Amino acid sequence: MVGWQLRLTPKQAAAKIVVAVVGLAIGAYGVATVYEPLQGLQDELDLRKGELLRYYKTKHDERIRQATNKYPIGVNDGNGYRDHSPSDSLFRRTFKFYKRHDMAPNFSKVFDLRSSLSAHGIICSKFEPVVAPSDIMLEKLGLRPVSEWTASTITHRPGMVMLNGIFKSISHLQWIKRSLFIYAESPGFTNVGLQVPNVRNVFKEYGRQLRWSTLGLHYDWATKIYPLEGESLPEELVSLSNVLSQALGIGPMYADAAIINFYSRKSTLAPHVDRSERSLSSPLISLSFGQTAIYLAGGTDLDDPVDAFYIRSGDVLVIYGPQRLIYHAVPRILQDKHFEDKDQPEEIVKYANKNRINITLRQVDEHK
Repeated sequence: MVGWQLRLTPKQAAAKIVVAVVGLAIGAYGVATVYEPLQGLQDELDLRKGELLRYYKTKHDERIRQATNKYPIGVNDGNGYRDHSPSDSLFRRTFKFYKRHDMAPNFSKVFDLRSSLSAHGIICSKFEPVVAPSDIMLEKLGLRPVSEWTASTITHRPGMVMLNGIFKSISHLQWIKRSLFIYAESPGFTNVGLQVPNVRNVFKEYGRQLRWSTLGLHYDWATKIYPLEGESLPEELVSLSNVLSQALGIGPMYADAAIINFYSRKSTLAPHVDRSERSLSSPLISLSFGQTAIYLAGGTDLDDPVDAFYIRSGDVLVIYGPQRLIYHAVPRILQDKHFEDKDQPEEIVKYANKNRINITLRQVDEHK
């Protein structure tokens, strides 16, 4: 009886056959009218995607070649920037005067900001922090006790402060070592990387060609634009920028980009204005280590008066507010500093005795 209940009548069997045939017909129609066209569309999309990727790769390679040609490795006066200032402007004439190596230099008009010079509006005095950094933070960053700091200002340059020699003597070489062995390696990007993809051991292999490195939001030298996203800055750079900005009473700073320039004896930094940051309310904080630089500070016009002064190892120059968008440059490096430290690698000491490193900390975007 059970077996009989599972059997179909001829009428039921015929009905099921009709349903199966109709189902097959609908399936065949679907394959012919829906699936196959969709598959064809997918194949077309894959083809177009491949073409698009090849197009953008070509554009990317072309951009890299242009950047490489524009900023070649080994250029002495590059450090990324190019001088487009008129040759007859006051700033350009001053720059060329201090840059010359074919005549005996005359530095009588270069100011030493570590001493007051009232006739020129230079005031050097004991620094009184608005927000004092902790002793733990000072030790971590290699800074002297705040009680030993002095600050220099120029009366006709509100928004420019030089913190004189605030780094401990022993930390100068430590910062130089960090710049060469850490900041010049990935995720940092250097001028060497323009010609040598995935380069490693930059200082050891290409030390003489090393001119600049970018960290955090990597500045694009060709487009002069920062990307919207990037790696985080090393913690010590973020902390240092905030400590100094708070101490000066400027307010919190959330640095998200750094440009490091490596100067040999004949290197220069061409006249330029740092205007690429999307947030211009935050200061530029510039750290100097190694040999001494002559720094030129102008105005917002290339024919505005120009001040020349020394920046020495351990100095920090901060510009903000009215000075944030001035023309500035480094026309000359002076080899007048001698380092000795048996605890540091010989190659670091030798580098420091011939070269200068400048680390500029920036906040590209408003903090959210």
